[in-house]
Order: sequence, then structure tokens, then C-alpha cells
Amino acid sequence: MTNLTQTRNDEIESYLAGLDGALRGVRREERDEILREIRTHILDSLPDNPQTGVDAVLRRLGAPERLAEQYQTEFLLTQASHSFSPWLLLSSAWRWAHTGLRGFAVFMVAMVGYVTAAGFLISALLKPFMPNEVGLWVGRGTFGFGDLGHRAGVHEVLGSWYIPVTMFLAFGAAVGTTHALRWLIRTRKRPAQ
Repeated sequence: MTNLTQTRNDEIESYLAGLDGALRGVRREERDEILREIRTHILDSLPDNPQTGVDAVLRRLGAPERLAEQYQTEFLLTQASHSFSPWLLLSSAWRWAHTGLRGFAVFMVAMVGYVTAAGFLISALLKPFMPNEVGLWVGRGTFGFGDLGHRAGVHEVLGSWYIPVTMFLAFGAAVGTTHALRWLIRTRKRPAQ
């Protein structure tokens, strides 16, 4: 083996060691698969002449930490696309939000949907403790859920139905947001490998 070939192999191994370290949160089997895939990509991208190309190929791949971050984000999004866990979906959307405008938009859908669900739930939980302050208020051009304070000319229209209606709305907002996020994650453009 020539010194040039050895130098080229050392550069590749150094890059892969950096990538391996940056992928520390990924399971060993998946990490090994990623490393095999990147090694194959590097070797396939190299020109026949061992004197040229390694630096250019590694520069195109980017820093190992950045590449690892892309793989970790993609892995998390793939997990989330099959999950019904709001926490996993929200954390995946947060991570995706750091990669571009579409990810940010998906994160905003998650926030609006889950905050709306939480608001309805909190409102339903407060009704037994504040029956005259919390409700669906209508009157004098006013329409609102929750606590409108003591305003003259408005009255609460749901009464004892307030809790089941708001629980249903909370459940609907949470489930609707979960399904919307799963669909948005599944239909995303995956990075070219």
C-alpha cells in the first residue's frame, strides 16, 4: 500500500471516527449502518487516482457533527411518523424546526394544536372550582370560552355541559394535532443520500 493510499485511508477513518462519536445517541446497529453507508459513499465518490479527491469528498459531506445531526433528526422524524406520543411528535417537530421553514411551520402547527388542547383541558378542570367565572359566555357582542370575568349582559350557555364539551374539544384538538403532525412528517422530503 502506498503512502498516498494510506493517507487517504487515514483521512477517511478519521472522518468516520468523528461521525461515530457525533452519533453517540444512536443505537449501535443503526450507527454501524450509517458508518457503512457513508464509507461506501466516500469510496464511490473518489476518483480512481488516490492522490486527489478525499478532501473534496469530505468537504461536500460537511463536518461529521453536522452530518450526524442530520441523521439524528431524520431518525427522530422517522420514529415520530409512526408514533402517537405527543411528546415525541413535539420534540421531533422542534428538532425539525431548526432545519428550515417547513420544519418551523410544522412546529408551529404542533404548538398551536397542543396548546389549544391544553387550554380546553385546563378550562374544564377549573369549571368545578370556579363555576360562575368559567364557561361559554355569550351576549352583547361577546362570545368566548373560559373566564371573561364579571361582565354585565353576558350569560353562560353550556351550564353543566361545559365540562364534557370542553373535554371533547381538548381530546379532538390533541388527536387532530397528532394526526396532522404524523401526516406532515410522513410527507416530508427526505434528504438525498
